[in-house]
Amino acid sequence: MHEILEAAKLFQIEQRASIEEINGKYRELLLKWHPDHCHDKILAKEMTMKIIHSYKILIGYCQSVKISFTEKNINETLIKEDPEEFWNKKFGHDPLWGYGGQ
Repeated sequence: MHEILEAAKLFQIEQRASIEEINGKYRELLLKWHPDHCHDKILAKEMTMKIIHSYKILIGYCQSVKISFTEKNINETLIKEDPEEFWNKKFGHDPLWGYGGQ
């Protein structure tokens, strides 16, 4: 449990995150600590290894969690998000599907 919490802290996950959000944070952190962007090459290598290890822990945890497919839980999950907000988050930057080509 401690490893999961430490990995979440590195990825700045406070309470909840989707796999999509974890993947995005993973790419963001790797870019930040890439040797081309970090002057301290030794620190960059250490952080890259730590990021990769933390990512594996988080994804492993996500894959082990059982998701409810009951109608009640699906409705509760879907109702929490405004359909327009969902659409914009999912396709907002896509010129074909997004609003106004945003």
